Amino acid sequence: MATEMGGGPALRSYVGLVGRRKWWIAAAALLGLAASLGLSLTEVEQYSATAQILAQSSAGPTQLQTDIQLVTSAPVQALVTSRLGGKLGGIQSVSAAEVGQTNVIAITAIRSSPAGAALVANAYGRAFVSYLQGVATGNLTAAESQLQTQIGKVGAHLKGLRGTGGTAGERAALLNQQAVLRAQLEQMQVSGVSSLSGGLEFVTPAQRPTSPSSPKPVQLGLLGVAAGLVLGLAFAFLRDSLDETLSSTETAEQISGAPVLAMVPVVTGGKKRDRPLVVSVSNPLSPAAEAYRSLRTSLQFVRQQRALRTVVVTSPAADEGRSATVANLGAVFAQAGERVLLVSCDLRRPRLARLFGLDEQTGLTAVLLGGRSLAEVVQPVSGHETLWLLGAGKVPANPAELLTGPAARELFAALRAEFDLVLIDSPPVLPVTDAAVLSKDADGTLMVVAAGQTRQADLRRAAEKLAQVNAPLIGTVLTRVTRQTGYHYKAMNPDLLLASVPAPANGHAPANGDAPADAAHGNRHARRQ
Repeated sequence: MATEMGGGPALRSYVGLVGRRKWWIAAAALLGLAASLGLSLTEVEQYSATAQILAQSSAGPTQLQTDIQLVTSAPVQALVTSRLGGKLGGIQSVSAAEVGQTNVIAITAIRSSPAGAALVANAYGRAFVSYLQGVATGNLTAAESQLQTQIGKVGAHLKGLRGTGGTAGERAALLNQQAVLRAQLEQMQVSGVSSLSGGLEFVTPAQRPTSPSSPKPVQLGLLGVAAGLVLGLAFAFLRDSLDETLSSTETAEQISGAPVLAMVPVVTGGKKRDRPLVVSVSNPLSPAAEAYRSLRTSLQFVRQQRALRTVVVTSPAADEGRSATVANLGAVFAQAGERVLLVSCDLRRPRLARLFGLDEQTGLTAVLLGGRSLAEVVQPVSGHETLWLLGAGKVPANPAELLTGPAARELFAALRAEFDLVLIDSPPVLPVTDAAVLSKDADGTLMVVAAGQTRQADLRRAAEKLAQVNAPLIGTVLTRVTRQTGYHYKAMNPDLLLASVPAPANGHAPANGDAPADAAHGNRHARRQ
């Protein structure tokens, strides 16, 4: 992932990643929405009703939490079952909770019917109050019985002292104890009447709900979309981390060691025609045509520092836009008035001539084998006064050996002297050695890579193979770029561009009469006239 200089991951890299995987993320969100809506449609409607009880005599938070736990205890459930009987059938859920920071206990029942929910909530509330009242009554009865027993024992002791002639002090003490116990009993009987309620009051009965509490399609739908987006984003980042294809100019420049001179957007409609489009001719105002003109401008900057008349255009693997780049680049240079020759040098799968509707059967191999002269096989491109094409000719049995021989070197030297620019459509670098053979004697090499298709490892190996033969790699062209893969126009810095171009290794050093392309073009054009 691209990073800002001296900083963390760039925000636009994340945005670009989301853009590249937007359909996966959208599909995950829709899948989450569909799953949640399906769940809401299949789930049985449930209704909730709430009754409220005031715990007046709660001694504190601990006692209140104890009361809350007792609401759903076994004794209370037994009371509810005995009171409702058959009306309690079916699935129910009962819970109790504190209402805010108060002594109010909310008892909520969930049932499949509104009436059932209110019935169960009220039944649990009343059963809970009855249960605690019973507990309070039992405690009071036990305490009274204990006091009455103690009073009886004191009375029996007094009778025994009277029969045995006990002292007056002993009788007075027993009489005083008996009076105290009787006073405690009377006080307990008086205060016990107010405590028989257990300190609870049933304050708010549950009402029949008017709408189901679940399912909630809107909430479930939003939750499903959110979950789908999270899963989609997680998958997008995982997929991007495992993706080894090129998707940014920064990665292409880092691996190839050469600047990206142009980013060519995807050209639609070409595969539906009899032959692919040369978009710079058929649609000169399109973004792709503008990208090829940008590539021409970048190459003109390079020509200010060095001779650049023979350029090999290659790619790491097949079907990455190499021939289309040669055709469109030749067309835009010809539109600028330069004499350009396109050489179909892929002697295994030639296709350059087909882009212009020209013959591929007679061409380069016939000249190299001595069967035809160069003037006989060079074909003018219709619609362009200064654009010609040299087809591949018949496919030979030994393409690499044919391109390595002295006849090939003499031919390309002659073409270099005759034309302002010779663009050579070379086979891909990795499958065969033709590109390395052609690049070592050319003025420069352009590497064409396809965004989202070319593997990073393939570009790295292709750059290494060209470096082994000292081929001057002047830059790369990123094709099939979409807005999701980061397509946008960006101005080339001439100083950075010139600094990144390697020095020529083939002996074609710039000379006073050779480097300025416009002057050279003017001299040769005068000779041709």
